[in-house]
Amino acid sequence: MLFFGGICLIAVSVATGEADLSLVVVFPVISGTGGVFLLGMLLTVAGLLLGFALMVIGKTEWADHQEPARTGESGLHHARGEKREVRYGGVVLIGPIPIAFGSNMRMAVTMLVVGIIIAIVILALILFAFD
Repeated sequence: MLFFGGICLIAVSVATGEADLSLVVVFPVISGTGGVFLLGMLLTVAGLLLGFALMVIGKTEWADHQEPARTGESGLHHARGEKREVRYGGVVLIGPIPIAFGSNMRMAVTMLVVGIIIAIVILALILFAFD
């Protein structure tokens, strides 16, 4: 939510004129001087850092709670013995092209859809910024 809130604040600052959005080759570049833009950047960076920290904590918990491997069985087990599946995914935007990855196909497709939506929003902001 921090990351999404930061992106929304950056979009608001571009829409109100506090920040400028330009395109260098195929990479969007956003620069601004207003308080809304600064808060948006801080929230975005905080969201990224928190996301990476939670991934590390999740992997550490997974390694700490993993029982010795039985034949054909792996994963995170709780004290009551039920199995919890850990899923993750992400998207990297190279210019307007999203590259998605995930722990399974459903997560990868979800991240691809999110990447396409983000790319469309960024391209729309760029096109409307030059009007």
